[in-house]
Amino acid sequence: MGQDKRVKKDSPLSEQSAIILASSQNEKLVEIEKDKRLALIDAWEENEKAKAQTKAYKELCSIEAWENNMKTALELDLKKMEENLEVEKAEYSKKFKKKIPEIEKIAEAKREKIEKQKEQESIKVEKMSEKLIATPSAYPPNSKTCGCF
Repeated sequence: MGQDKRVKKDSPLSEQSAIILASSQNEKLVEIEKDKRLALIDAWEENEKAKAQTKAYKELCSIEAWENNMKTALELDLKKMEENLEVEKAEYSKKFKKKIPEIEKIAEAKREKIEKQKEQESIKVEKMSEKLIATPSAYPPNSKTCGCF
């Protein structure tokens, strides 16, 4: 009777438990393969995101470098223009300062001319006055300048 209680290897019960055991192992392997596949997909996704982030960062750095170069170039151009304007301003200032004595000289000559004319007018008026004093009947004139009055 002790032999009857043992399950024979060739018995259907033994085959069934072997199938269940194998099926259980297959499910575990399938689960492991599924987890492995999901882990690989997650790793690939993270890697692709990192690549995209790195590419975007490089492009942003490139744009920032370009922007800084353009700003620097414009600032240098502005500085050159300002220096050129300063040089031109100095040249014009020098020219105008040279013209100031000429203008003063011309103005002085005109003043002298006016003073001379004023003196001549004064002398002329004095001579006229002396003539009028010398001939009392000459001033105020009796004769009308216009013949109709």
